[in-house]
Amino acid sequence: MQKSLLTLLFLFNLYSSYSQDTITYFTDAIKKNITPYKIASNKAYESNNITEGKMLFDSLVKTKLVGTKFDDFNLKVYKEKNVKINRINKPIFIITYSSWCVIPKGEIPALNILAKEHRNDMQFIVVFWDKKSDLKNIAYKFSSNIKVCYANEYYSKDSHIISSIKHTLGFPTSIFIDENKNVISVKHFENNTKIKTPIKEAIISSYNYFSKDINENLVSAASNNKSFTTTSN
Repeated sequence: MQKSLLTLLFLFNLYSSYSQDTITYFTDAIKKNITPYKIASNKAYESNNITEGKMLFDSLVKTKLVGTKFDDFNLKVYKEKNVKINRINKPIFIITYSSWCVIPKGEIPALNILAKEHRNDMQFIVVFWDKKSDLKNIAYKFSSNIKVCYANEYYSKDSHIISSIKHTLGFPTSIFIDENKNVISVKHFENNTKIKTPIKEAIISSYNYFSKDINENLVSAASNNKSFTTTSN
């Protein structure tokens, strides 16, 4: 009974709208809504109710995070110059990892293929919640079409992105942003490829998963931009 009540209260708070006249930034939306989400989500997972836990996350994303403005983070890029989000003039697909987590077989090659296919219409960014030195054995596996970035508590300037994304959304998580820096999608993704899966099959499986997600998000981004242009005119 208590678990169900927490879920209902959380969902009620999510669906209570705030003013649409001002810009709501992604991290502000997280800060405002994350506490009730975590309470309800923890109760769900403690009861081994995975379905309810996922439903709570999806509700948080759809009602409070999608449509917000992504913050202009200054990202440290491995062996490249730092990049500010607002200086990237096309849609961005961000994936967060940690070097101590084993990335499933086929996932990196699939992302490399997709980044090459979409190099003209979007930017791929991989963010590792690590220090630069932790990336020496993993960064080289990503192609030059993907910006490999890192953020860690060790660096004082990373406190905002660490507290607002890593410690709230967890990882691996993907975030899709349109060219105007509006958040289109936020997902927890799980690659269920088994260790013994042949590498070719693993790459195809990962490719199909990410390709479907990317294409859907690109369509949503294009629709948003069309609506924005029509409204502006």
